[in-house]
Amino acid sequence: MSMLEVKDLQVYYGVIQALKGISFHVEQGEVIALIGANGAGKTTTLQTLTGIIPAKAGSISFGGKELTKTPAHKIVEMGMAHVPEGRRVFADMSVYENLLMGAYTRKDKNEIAQSLEMVYKRLNAVSSRNSARESGESSRKESENTI
Repeated sequence: MSMLEVKDLQVYYGVIQALKGISFHVEQGEVIALIGANGAGKTTTLQTLTGIIPAKAGSISFGGKELTKTPAHKIVEMGMAHVPEGRRVFADMSVYENLLMGAYTRKDKNEIAQSLEMVYKRLNAVSSRNSARESGESSRKESENTI
């Protein structure tokens, strides 16, 4: 059983069909990308998966549970949420405050603290890699300037 399985998903905006029977699955631990031109249905797909837009037909199964009639707030409680691109939602909040917003359905304070620690470790690893790249860039530029 796949972690996420989408079968023949169809979504309409009024009489206009936005998604015409798409199907895919995602296995536990797998990373996938949804790629397409503007207007191809990427955002519609993600908003339908997270319960923001209703599906007209098809099925969405997450962890073995059917989601097509599940409200968005229940889908969030199950562990899936839609996060818009860029900094449009909580731009005035700190990283810490944004992370706490992501944990608002969780009750166990110790578990939240452990998750925050894990995320900060990952962010530090990304920050370190970016710093190394930047220093490599500047070193290369400096050596090019001396030749």
